[in-house]
Amino acid sequence: MKLSKPLVIGVFALFLCTAGNCSRARVESMNKMNEGVVAAQQKRFDDAVKLLDQATVIDPQNEQAFWNLAIVHMEMRKYDRAKEDLTKAIAVDAQSAAAHEKLGTVLIELKDWPAAKAALSKAVELEPALFKAYYKLAQVDEQLDDQQSALKNYTLSCEKGPRFLEAYAALGRLYADLGYLDQSVQVLTEATKVALAGTEEEAQVHHLLGTVYQQQKKYDDAVREFRAALAVVPGMRDALFSLGWTYELQGNREEAKRYLKKFVDVAGAEAPAHYVKAARDKLAEMTEGF
Repeated sequence: MKLSKPLVIGVFALFLCTAGNCSRARVESMNKMNEGVVAAQQKRFDDAVKLLDQATVIDPQNEQAFWNLAIVHMEMRKYDRAKEDLTKAIAVDAQSAAAHEKLGTVLIELKDWPAAKAALSKAVELEPALFKAYYKLAQVDEQLDDQQSALKNYTLSCEKGPRFLEAYAALGRLYADLGYLDQSVQVLTEATKVALAGTEEEAQVHHLLGTVYQQQKKYDDAVREFRAALAVVPGMRDALFSLGWTYELQGNREEAKRYLKKFVDVAGAEAPAHYVKAARDKLAEMTEGF
């Protein structure tokens, strides 16, 4: 999963302090926190941790310092430390939906699925518009083998973030995995409208939609979608394999051989070995057939 880790610079809080609303300790803490943020932006993470730690000691009520410390620890992949930081930030401000969501993200990295579900559920309770929190919550639901809740939360993510492609793709994939192929087609068709034209993400959605059509034995539709994926990313390995395999299912051996050979030629070490073997075996089978 890709993690969003924005550093929160304390300019806004510092402005409040200069307006006379903060103690001297808060002013000093914010200044130290800003130094830590600059160090983090420069990738001087050890220095950033020291400065942000100092900020939290100077003012233990500075929740932004704990937040930024958590982000730095996430950058350093020290998720146990990030969990501690965010727990302290929430102790200062229990109504921060962002902190609960970030804690859920950290707990996902730690594979603590029940705790991650609790944190993300709290985040959307506090701020129902957090569409990425619903997406992460659905991912946790899948880990907990609660597929119905996952469907619900992926759907909410799509509704709350109507241009959030990852949620559409995940929802369509889950519908297909559960055998709800018509619903999968409907969701993935919507995803093709959301995807940014000419991007790898658009190609992936077309490929996923094609695999669902293939499961439905709608081979013409599957070919159309695989070709659409390759029109965007000409060397897309998954689409080359799927298109070749679908042509073989249609009985179009010439096109099947052409695309399966292209897949084998570009497969490389990253391609799943069983796909490469299947393609080679199918090519050999078709060659022997002539």
